[in-house]
Amino acid sequence: MSKNPVIVSDRWPSRRAVLTAGVSLGGGVLLGNWPLRATQAATSQPGPRIAALGWACAQSLLALGVVPLVVPEIERYGRLVVEPAIPSSVQEIGLRSEPNLELLQSFAPDIIIIDPSITAAIPRLKLIAPVEIFTIFKPGRHPLETARSSTMELAQRVGMQAACEAYLARFDTAMTGYREQLRNRGGKPLYLVSEIARNRALVFGPNSLYQEVLNQFGLKNAWTGQSGPWGHTSVGLEVLAAVPDARLILMSSRVADIEALLTSSPVLRTLPFLRSGRLTVLGNQFFYGGVPAAERFARLLAERLPQEKNEQG
Repeated sequence: MSKNPVIVSDRWPSRRAVLTAGVSLGGGVLLGNWPLRATQAATSQPGPRIAALGWACAQSLLALGVVPLVVPEIERYGRLVVEPAIPSSVQEIGLRSEPNLELLQSFAPDIIIIDPSITAAIPRLKLIAPVEIFTIFKPGRHPLETARSSTMELAQRVGMQAACEAYLARFDTAMTGYREQLRNRGGKPLYLVSEIARNRALVFGPNSLYQEVLNQFGLKNAWTGQSGPWGHTSVGLEVLAAVPDARLILMSSRVADIEALLTSSPVLRTLPFLRSGRLTVLGNQFFYGGVPAAERFARLLAERLPQEKNEQG
């Protein structure tokens, strides 16, 4: 544990809190089966020595082809964020809420990029190197729009403007391809759910990163109620019965055994879409992520959402 703990603000609640409270791509996106990589190899890219102390900023840097010196909780990133993969040369810097400041100083970074969850640590971090905040969620703005502008600002800060423009162009091309794949699959509304526990679900609403993806593809979000500042809210499972013709999109691999889950939850077994087998599992999605997170969600949705005539899958 670091001798210099960083006290994290509670701006981003834990999964437990929100529930109880009421490609490896090598730094690119996919178009079909072909990885679209950064225009310049990350290992040969000259530029500042960057410490990424959050997953969203690390994910976006890697998507641009920039390999940071350090990233927190690398093993968990691999399981929960998934992609772009973190190269083996990147060093572990501790917890996202408690980076090891002594180790960080030993790397002598030129710049430290953080997510908003540790803004309280900025005065101490500035003693090591200049600090930039990478932000996805801003009041009154759409997350994907914010993610794009934040990525461009980050690219300008680290001298990767051309790579960023090329990356975003490839992202737009990929999204056009996914929209074509999904052209005949938009009949039923979709519940986007990341967690199911104790008869509650974490569902994503109109101000989420995923809503913007659905909008681009002409797909309907079954949840039209309120959601919190991070685009999600916790609801009782019985509430999901309000849209009986919906499909459940499960955006988590943590529910390893769907059959066991259905057996353990009498409420789940009563939901019309599960009785009809309208369930699609996408695997883990990083809903605090930026452009790469939106691309991963879109790609997996295009790959796995079945045709309307085929309810299963």
